[in-house]
Parts: sequence; C-alpha cells; structure tokens
Amino acid sequence: MTNKQIAKSLQEVADLLELTGGNPFRARAFANAARLLQRLPEQVKDLATAGALTGVQGIGSGLAKDIEVLLDTGSLPQRAELVAKLPPGLPELLQIKGLGVKKVRSLWQSLGITSVGELAVAARENRLVNAEGFGKKSQEQLLESTLRLESYRAQRRYATVYRMLMPLLDALEQQSGIEVCVMTGDFRRKMPTISELAVLIQATSEAVIAPAFEAIGIPVRQTNPHTWRFNLEDGFEVEVVWIPEAAFGTECLVRTGPQRFVEAMIQKMGGLPEVEVEEKLFQRAGLAFVSPELRDLASALSWAETNTLPKLIEVSDLRGTLHNHSTYSDGAHSLEKMAETARHLGLEYYGACDHSRSLAVANGMSIERVMEQQREIADRNAAYAAKGTNFRIFSGIESDILNDGSLDYPDEVLTSFDLVVASIHNGFNMTEAVATQRLITAIENPYTTILGHPTGRLLLAREGYPVHHHKIIDACAANGVAIELNANPYRLDLDWAWIPYALEKGVFIAINPDAHSIEGLQDVFWGIEVARKAGLTTDLCLNAMDRFAFEHWLRLKNQ
Repeated sequence: MTNKQIAKSLQEVADLLELTGGNPFRARAFANAARLLQRLPEQVKDLATAGALTGVQGIGSGLAKDIEVLLDTGSLPQRAELVAKLPPGLPELLQIKGLGVKKVRSLWQSLGITSVGELAVAARENRLVNAEGFGKKSQEQLLESTLRLESYRAQRRYATVYRMLMPLLDALEQQSGIEVCVMTGDFRRKMPTISELAVLIQATSEAVIAPAFEAIGIPVRQTNPHTWRFNLEDGFEVEVVWIPEAAFGTECLVRTGPQRFVEAMIQKMGGLPEVEVEEKLFQRAGLAFVSPELRDLASALSWAETNTLPKLIEVSDLRGTLHNHSTYSDGAHSLEKMAETARHLGLEYYGACDHSRSLAVANGMSIERVMEQQREIADRNAAYAAKGTNFRIFSGIESDILNDGSLDYPDEVLTSFDLVVASIHNGFNMTEAVATQRLITAIENPYTTILGHPTGRLLLAREGYPVHHHKIIDACAANGVAIELNANPYRLDLDWAWIPYALEKGVFIAINPDAHSIEGLQDVFWGIEVARKAGLTTDLCLNAMDRFAFEHWLRLKNQ
C-alpha cells in the first residue's frame, strides 16, 4: 500500500469514529496520523518492515500495530466494527460534495437521513432549509450532488470494466461450443465511462452458453430464449445475447453504434443485409473498415470513403514518459526505481515531474529538494552516458498553477528545469471565465511545456472545473505548449472529444501516465485507448518522438 492509501484508510476510521460518536481523542489521533503519513517522505511500509513506525512523531505503539495490520490485511481492525454500528447507507453520504462528518451526523440525528436516496428526497421536499448548518442554496447544491452520485453509481470506468471482463471473455472463448465473443456499445467504442454492457456470442447452439459460463464459475440467468444476464464482481450487470452466425456481423455493427454512424451506414447501403462479419458490410458499401473506437467521429465515414483512415497510435509507439512522481514528492518508489522501470519497459526517456512546493499535501518539493533531485538526475544521466545507454532522465516539475495563473517557484528555479507540466490542484470552484483565464495565464508563461490534466476531472468522482476548450487549445497553439492526455484511468483528461480540435490546431498531445508507482507507468495503455478514439497518430503525440527529436523540440521550445 502507498502512503496515500494508508492515510486514506486512517482518515476513514477517524470519520467513522466521529460518525458513531466514539472517542474524539482517538478520532483526532487517526486523523492526525493520516495527515502526517500522507506527507511523510519515507515509505510507511518500509518503516513498518524495519520496526521503526514508533519513531515517527505522532505514531504511538497502538497506531503502529494498527498500521501493521492494515499493511498485512488491507483493512484496519476497527473498520468493520465501526461500520456495523451505522446504518448501511450512512458512510456513502461522506462522498457527497459539501457534506463533512459533522453534517452527515447532524442529518442522521436530526432528520433520520441515512442514505443518498433519503437525502435526495429530503432535498426535493424542502426539508433541509431549516436544518442546522443548511439553507436553501446548500439544499440545492446537495440535491445536485446526490443526483450526480446516483448517476455515477450507474456507470463504470472503462478500465474497471476492462480488467474484470476481458479475462472472463478470454476464458469463455476457450469453452467447448463457444466460437466468438464480441463486446458492443460504449465499451467496444472505448468510451471513458460505461453505462451498459452487452456481449454477443456466436456458438454452435444456444444450449452451450449456460454450461460454458458455469465452467468458468459465472452463474447466468436466462431472461428469454436468446438472452442471459450475469453480474461482474462489483455487481455491474452484463447482458449476453446469442446471435446466429448468418447475422453476427450485422448485429455487431448495429449494437456497437453509435446510432448516428449506424444510420449513416443504413442510408448509404439502403438497408443493412445480414452478414457473418462486419467487414463484409463495409466492403459492400465500398468503404474501408472503420474500427469501432473511431465511429464516434463525424469524419470517420468520409475517411472510409476516401481510404484515408489514420494509422492510429499504439502503446509500442511511445518512446518516453513525461509526467511521473517519485518519493521526492508523493510517489511510492524512488526516482532510480521509476526511471529504471521505464528503461526496462523499452522507453528512451523519463520525465521526473514531482509536485511543486505549494502542494504540501503531496509533499511538494522545496527549492532545496529540487536542487537535490537535479543533482541526482545529473549523476544518473552521466552514468547512463558513460555506459553508452540511450536513456535520459529529464528534470521536470509538475508546477501548481496558482490562483492568479502564475507558476510555483521564481523564474530562476523554473529556468533550471528541462520541462514544466503546469496543473491546477486546488481552488476548483471557479466560473468558466475565471478557470479559462487562470489556465491561459499559465499557458502564456514561457516556462510552461505541457498543460497537465486540463480540467482536473476525476471520472465518476469529481466533475472538472468548467473551461472554454477552444480558447485553451488556441492558447496552447499560440504558445507552443503541448496538452496532456492524462492516462490515469480516473482522469483521461484532456477528454478525447477535444483532441481532434487540438490536432487541427497543430497542438502536440502528451500521453502521460502521471505515474505515482512503477505499476502506474503501465497506465499509458488507458490513454492510448481513448487517444485512438480521437484519431491520434504518432505525428502529433509528443512522447512518440524519439529521445533526440524530443530534446530538439525542447531546445526550440525553451529558446
């Protein structure tokens, strides 16, 4: 577990203690420990292994034992006991923006509200306006937040579904009688979030389907002669449809969508004949085959008509990774381990972009720590060069964009970096005009290299701040600033739908994992998946450049 995950578990117990009316001193101890460990430069798991947790100020023997149990089992021993004392839906209220522990406890004690649904009903019935700590405006905001949370609960992130579903489908295709399994809808088109899941199955007969699922340990429910349903491990429902071989290709096209694309195909062909494989439909229409992820683009069919479909970017096209964190800020692994993992993955360069000093909660680097890191980077690069190794660590920073749009650190520090990823991490409650101007001011700063996660969104957790995307992209084009497609599956920000406009303006896209661990370096996969939706090729992907081309681009940018 990372320090951040450990801190989150400690804070959860602190909140549960306060919700249940437990010992306030104990709750405060857990909360203080959470804040302390999140900022700790050493890894908590390493301290625990060395038996040195009690050497950290604020961590007594009792807390140290709790943390050791957490590291061993993945859960604090008090959590289950505390949750059992609460109504089942109450902890979920803490996920709602604008509700802290005190307010959730107040709603429970004074109005008997114990779930998100009950809160939504109370807000609709105007019962919150007279409650202590609430008013008409906060009631409206809470209603909006509950509706958003309910919407989130009905969806899943693409990566979440992929990890659960793809191994299952691979296993299913190995079963006797199962010939082909094809996902449809939003998942097949690689949308960032998924609201419905359906898989089409071609099999020797309908009779083999239920036994095939049972053989891989998945119970299915038959809902009609051709349809079954089952649930993924998190409860998300999947529909299974048996399709005869003669119509399988046609059904794949229709059920993959989107509707606009299907209607255009129908109009072009005067109807859709039944075919075994999708490719035959495109051949009969005189079109090049359009891969499913491209079908949301308005230009996809015109590309197919002229046989000018782009050669979409792949993970293997990436030559470097530019936005990564280490133990110099809030990462789980050392700079050496992060860079060496990137090198062993076949990359040619690694961007060390730890957090800047203003982000204290993420152990942002002081100027002294920046200098320390840069000395280490220089030493490691010298060692690579001495061995004739074609690999380089670039000295970078993820600089906070401050409220006025300026970057963290004075110019004499900013000029010492090879690259600067400029990102917003606080003050999200902005109007579109304020957020847009804040970003444009940062983009116009001559030290900004890449605009990081441009809207700050967290998929199915937090809406991004509103921005005028055209103005932001235009500013990047005017100032030679690349835009990040943050590949963290919780972000995928810049949203894929805006990438075509960026490409039209000649703006480079940097597909960055924003890695906080060696495992996180692999998150570029999710960024590539959605970048393909936008028609991204290697030509305008910043880190598809080889090391020397990227160095040349940086020199031109920093002139």
